[in-house]
Amino acid sequence: MAAERVVKLLERQSFTYEICDCERDFESTEDSMELLGIPAERIAKTLVFAAPIGANVIILSGDAKIDAGRYEKQFKVKRVVLDEEDLMDYTGCRPGAVSPIALPGKRAKVYMDISIKRFMEEYVYTSGGTGNSAVGITGRDLYEVTGCRQWIDICSGWKREEKSE
Repeated sequence: MAAERVVKLLERQSFTYEICDCERDFESTEDSMELLGIPAERIAKTLVFAAPIGANVIILSGDAKIDAGRYEKQFKVKRVVLDEEDLMDYTGCRPGAVSPIALPGKRAKVYMDISIKRFMEEYVYTSGGTGNSAVGITGRDLYEVTGCRQWIDICSGWKREEKSE
């Protein structure tokens, strides 16, 4: 079952969403794709890095990879992955189960990569706060419910939509 704090926050809001509980933990993006029956780009991965004060929580599409140079340019610090204890402290979640929804406290700042903008009106699936749960929610609502600070452009490898003019 999805983490109680995630479900409580979603229930208090007027967002449309779905909770998917699977029979086993998600082990990778590929595993998540198989268990949820969705393409990689519809997975909203959550990665957490140390910041000078607190942590940077980055939500990116499953087909994207963070570019170290762009990250350093955006945040003016090197990318440093949190150890398990700090990750639990900032997010309330263990590695592999970090949900950007209902983070405890204000020390973790949420940012969303533009790779998610392709799905403003469609569901993306992010962790529900446990290893085997996911929350399906539109990109627009995910941005709002996470208290996202801003859109950032720090990823490569994803399929950008071609805009016809």
